[in-house]
Amino acid sequence: MADDHTGVDPAEDPGGRGRLVVRDKVAQRLAVHAARLTEGVHPHAAGLDKITGRELPRATVAVAGDRARVQVNIAVAWPQPVVDVGAAVQRNVVAALKDYAALTVDGVDVAVDAVLPLTEPSRTVQ
Repeated sequence: MADDHTGVDPAEDPGGRGRLVVRDKVAQRLAVHAARLTEGVHPHAAGLDKITGRELPRATVAVAGDRARVQVNIAVAWPQPVVDVGAAVQRNVVAALKDYAALTVDGVDVAVDAVLPLTEPSRTVQ
């Protein structure tokens, strides 16, 4: 049913349905998931990292209104080109936050914390 004043159906007007609030933690999980899905990104946790939750990939997201700024830390699988993997992470994180959280991303900073072999070598005693 159309509103008498504007001729617009309130159900079709985005402003008439309420508002969307995306918490930093939700945006952080979306960013980590997007980084994880990027080819060349290697999951990594060593020693106390597993206990403290400092495994890679890891993200910090600051959300203000409908804008976000992201810091992503990753490990790259050797021999992937680090610059290409970092750029792909940036693209994937921006797309995920835009598509799933309706956020405008002002920037994605990517830090490569480790370069790891694609597969761990076997340790055998000779």
